[in-house]
Amino acid sequence: GKGGMNLKEVGIANAEAIPVLPSQHQSMADVKQDESNPHLKKYRELILSSKKVLVTEKRFNCCVGKGGCDECALEQYCGCAVNLNEDLKKKDGEKKDGICAQCLDGQHAGHGRIPGVDPNKVAVMSMDMNMKGAIGTDMSQEGSGTTWLPANSPMYMKNLGVFGGYDVNFMGLGTVNFADSGGKRGESQWFSNSMLMFMAQKEIGEDTLAFRFMGSLDPFADGKKGYPNLFQTGETAFGEPLKDRQHPHDLIMELAATYSKPLSENVRGFLYLAPVGEPALGTSAFQHRPSSWEMPEAPINHHWNDGTHISSGVVTAGVNIGETWKIDASLFTGREPDENRYDIDPIKLDSASGRITFNPTRNWSLSASYGFLNDPESLEPGVDVHRIVLSALHQRGDLSLGAVWARNIKHGENSDAFSLEGTYANAGGSLFARFEHVDKDELVDVPEGIYKLNKFTLGGVKNFARSGGFEYGVGAYLALYSFPSSLNDYYGKNPVSFGIFLRVRPEKM
Repeated sequence: GKGGMNLKEVGIANAEAIPVLPSQHQSMADVKQDESNPHLKKYRELILSSKKVLVTEKRFNCCVGKGGCDECALEQYCGCAVNLNEDLKKKDGEKKDGICAQCLDGQHAGHGRIPGVDPNKVAVMSMDMNMKGAIGTDMSQEGSGTTWLPANSPMYMKNLGVFGGYDVNFMGLGTVNFADSGGKRGESQWFSNSMLMFMAQKEIGEDTLAFRFMGSLDPFADGKKGYPNLFQTGETAFGEPLKDRQHPHDLIMELAATYSKPLSENVRGFLYLAPVGEPALGTSAFQHRPSSWEMPEAPINHHWNDGTHISSGVVTAGVNIGETWKIDASLFTGREPDENRYDIDPIKLDSASGRITFNPTRNWSLSASYGFLNDPESLEPGVDVHRIVLSALHQRGDLSLGAVWARNIKHGENSDAFSLEGTYANAGGSLFARFEHVDKDELVDVPEGIYKLNKFTLGGVKNFARSGGFEYGVGAYLALYSFPSSLNDYYGKNPVSFGIFLRVRPEKM
C-alpha cells in the first residue's frame, strides 16, 4: 500500500497470491507456519525485522523485549500483550487466554516487558480459544460421542495441519503396563493399552462437518482376554465370561460423522451418524474424562457408568442452547461388542436413549440420561436393561473432579454404581484417586447374588520427556478393596492390586 513495502522488490507481483496463514492459527504453538512459498517466508522475515526496529523506537508494543516473534509475524499488533494484560485482571479458576509459545519462552528467559507477570503462571494459548468442536461449542467442551465436559477442560492434542480444507487433529495415548491384581484370584501380566483418535473438521458457511475415527491396538497386544482387573465383569472370551479381567477394546472404537447447523441465534442442531460410536447415554467415557483419563485401569463399574461407549450403529440428533444446555437422543444397537474385536458388529438400532446436559459455568458439566438396552449381554439372552446415569464433572485450573451414579434395572431388580474421582495434573505430572462402589451380580465362580463392592485407587504419573509435540511419563498405582466376608474364600481377605506403566500422548494444548 501507499507508504508501505514494495512487494515487487521481494519477488511478489500479486499480493493476493500470498497464502497468508489464517489469523486464528497464528498463535497456536503446534501449528507450523506455511513455508511452502519462499516469497511469503521472505516477506515474514522483513515484517519481523521492521517490528523489531519499531520496538526499539518504542513505536510497537511487544510483550517480550526482543520484539516480533514468528507466531505473530503477520499480526498488526502483539496479541499476546493484550492477552497478558487481560489475564492479570482475572482470578484463579477463570479462563485465561494465554500467550504463544515463543512469547512464553521469552517470559521464562527474563525478557518480559509487562510488569507483574509471573512466567510460571502463564500458559500457552489454548486452541479452544479459536477452535470450535463438531457440534458447535468449544472443542475443549466436547467429550466422547456427543457428550459435554466442562468448557475449561484441558486438551492433549496435536494439530496435523489442513488437508483438503479439513483441519485435522490427533488425540490419544499408548501405554506399556505391568499389573498384579492381587489376592487369591488375582493375576499378573504385562500388557498394553492404546487409543488413537483422528478428527477432521471443516466449516461450510456457519455449518460444521466433522469426521472422527478412533481405534485401539488392544486386540493385537492383549488378546481376547484383555488384562487383569480384580472384580471386573462384562463380555466374554472363548465363549466364557471374563473373570476378573478387563476386556480389550475393539480395533474400531468409533467411526462417525457429525453435521451441525445454527437453527437460530442461540440454538444449534446437530446430527451424529456412526457405524460404531457412542449414543446419548451416560457421561463421557472414562478414557475421555479429565478426572479419569490419567488412570490406566478401567473402572470396575464401567458397564454401569459408560458401558455403551462402543456401540454398533448409532444415530443421534440434538440441539445446543448456547453453550449452557444440550438435549440429545439416540437410536443404537443394544448388544455389547462380541469377541471378534476386528470387525463392525451387526447394526440393529433396537435400543434408545435420551440425555440432557447443563453447563452452568465453564467449570461445570451436569448430565442426566436414560437408556433402554435391548438384549445387551450374550450370556443373558433375551434380558433387557434399563439404565439411568447422573453425572457431575468439575474443572478448576489443574484440578479435575468427577462424580457419576448409575443404575441398571433388569429382572425387576436394581443394581447401582457410584464413582468419585479426581486428578491434579500439570506439566510435571499428575496425582489421581478414584473411589468406586458397585452392586455386582455377574461375579464368576462364586454363589449367585448381588455383592456390594468398594474399590479405592491411588496413583500418579511423572512426565520425564517431551519431543515432537508428545510427552512421555512413567506412573504407578495401588488399589484396595472392601467386600462381603462371604467372598473371602474366593478372593482372600485383603487383596491389594498394583501396577506400573509407561505412557506417551500428545502434549497439552
